[in-house]
Amino acid sequence: MEEKLNSFFQPQRQSKTGIVLLFLYNIGMVIKNLWVFVILFFVRKDKIEPWIIVLAIIAGLLILIVSAVLQYYHFKYYIDEENEEFVIHEGIINTSVTKIKKENIQEVNISQPFVHRFFNIYKLEIDTPGSSEKEVKISALTKQNAIDLKKYLLTETRLENSLKEETEITENQKVEKLRSIEISTLSILKYGITANYIQSFFALVSLMIYGFSELSNLLKKAEFETQLDYDTVESQFLAFSIPVILGIVVVVIIVGILINTVRTLIKFFNFKINENNQSFSFEYGLFNTRNSIVNKSKVQVITETQNWIQKKMNISFVKFLQIGKNEEDEKKVAAVPGINNTEKAKLISTIWNENPVFTDYLKPNFRLIIVHTFQYIVLPLLLVFFIEKELLVNYWFLVIVYIVLAELFILMSFRNLKLFYSERFIRLKSGIWDIDNRTFEVEKLQTVKISQYFWQRKTNLGSITFYTSAGRFKMVALNFTKLKKLLNYCVYKIEIRK
Repeated sequence: MEEKLNSFFQPQRQSKTGIVLLFLYNIGMVIKNLWVFVILFFVRKDKIEPWIIVLAIIAGLLILIVSAVLQYYHFKYYIDEENEEFVIHEGIINTSVTKIKKENIQEVNISQPFVHRFFNIYKLEIDTPGSSEKEVKISALTKQNAIDLKKYLLTETRLENSLKEETEITENQKVEKLRSIEISTLSILKYGITANYIQSFFALVSLMIYGFSELSNLLKKAEFETQLDYDTVESQFLAFSIPVILGIVVVVIIVGILINTVRTLIKFFNFKINENNQSFSFEYGLFNTRNSIVNKSKVQVITETQNWIQKKMNISFVKFLQIGKNEEDEKKVAAVPGINNTEKAKLISTIWNENPVFTDYLKPNFRLIIVHTFQYIVLPLLLVFFIEKELLVNYWFLVIVYIVLAELFILMSFRNLKLFYSERFIRLKSGIWDIDNRTFEVEKLQTVKISQYFWQRKTNLGSITFYTSAGRFKMVALNFTKLKKLLNYCVYKIEIRK
């Protein structure tokens, strides 16, 4: 068998170039965690004897080299054929053992970060459902070993299968008609320009604040007499006219968009999708090449995200949530950026053998607008009024802007909220600017719950929550009578599945 030729059933180490990689990784960790002290060391080096500097550097390098060598020799991996487990031994002085049942392996990703390219080696990551981070990382494998190990770990047949069965599987794989899609650089560029600009703006502002804070702390440690007076900065900023302030905000937003565009282009460069009868393979990245697998049978929810500009450009962002994944953890969610409607329809139809079509839908009651207005406008302003009344008086113009914008966002959110349903699928539509359409199969639901507060009985309103293996999704202020019928149908479909 191919796996046995690769010695996966006997303990083996990583590629020998892994020692160099581990050494570089250890240096990177030191710089990452102690960069302030490293800069401070060079700033104040004139007050330190040269021989102490040389001795400290040599001692540090020796420690990192010994650590890398011990990490390499103590790291071993193999397959326990009898128990069908993947076993990892790792550590520097005290070694630990990690065992993962083959049946619990959710995903195996192969990537080639920038540094790995110099040594022509690859990194393999194994993920299991319910874990907050990757269970296992093997940092230095040859390409063939990484591919063979990935194939074995994602194979659903048991080790005891006969050679005849394995031959049949191989033959079936040969006759599969492979299909591929390549997302153009222009499409990725369009997506980078039109997505996540609000997040980019706040991320840039946060980075600037963090940078000023760290710089201030560094100057204090270096005994420079510099004090950042935030009150003075605020008064000088507010002294500018409103057009100038708005201009500064626009410039920051533009810079944020440019940074986000470059980051998106680097991350998703040369995005390729290869598809067979069981799964999709996503390969992408400029400096850090990644390869991930989406098993069609394990896809629980498909989320399509698109804003008005992207709709005009015929692009969208599609996420595939598998068992044990959720939307909050973006690093683990398989996603395709800048995909056009034709390519998106093809991807979805190959998973579900059809593109969902909906004729019936439920829309929240208008009372939801009143509830959200009280929650996001009235209540915050009341709190500010009782805590610091002068803020409302002194900054009345900003208060009016806040009220108008908040109410506008509430109305846009209400307009987009809808629950679509058909015999096989359910779709939840939500969002303000970026509209999310989350679609899942009724028969794959774990359970469905409806609820109603006592004050909603007179208006016949309630909420519904759908529980899937990839998270739960809720919608409120819907017609309770119709929710009961939808609940009964969903429960029926779940029961007959069992």
